[in-house]
Amino acid sequence: MKLADPDSLPPTSPKTMAVLILILIGLMVATVKTALYPSPPAAWDHLRDTSTLSLTDANTLLTSSGAQIESIKAGDPVTTETWYKNHHTGTWTILIRFTKTPKGDVVQSVLIRNDISHLPYFTRTWEYPEPSASAAQPTPATTTPTK
Repeated sequence: MKLADPDSLPPTSPKTMAVLILILIGLMVATVKTALYPSPPAAWDHLRDTSTLSLTDANTLLTSSGAQIESIKAGDPVTTETWYKNHHTGTWTILIRFTKTPKGDVVQSVLIRNDISHLPYFTRTWEYPEPSASAAQPTPATTTPTK
């Protein structure tokens, strides 16, 4: 079998090269996005709506998605549960704060955090529900005077 002479190969058209370059750039962007900005499991989308979420529903949802409970810190008005789930990008940590009401335990807030293991100093945090603009501004009693 005779080897082909490199000079005798037909040149690649510019259109084909442009398509190959675009595919390469797309793959690079997808890899960076997956490595640096992992999204929480789709089953956790229901955790965003805390107004209709009971503690039993949240615990069932997290257990069925493979998360494991780490600790429960009981408090008088608010109790906090800490859950974790190992993922190929790192560890997901879920903090659920709930209050006791006459109707049962009601979720007050959910904090989801991802600690990426292959980049130890990079942490993505999502907080649900989103803090409102009025809650983000400090009240006059908590501001410190400037001199």
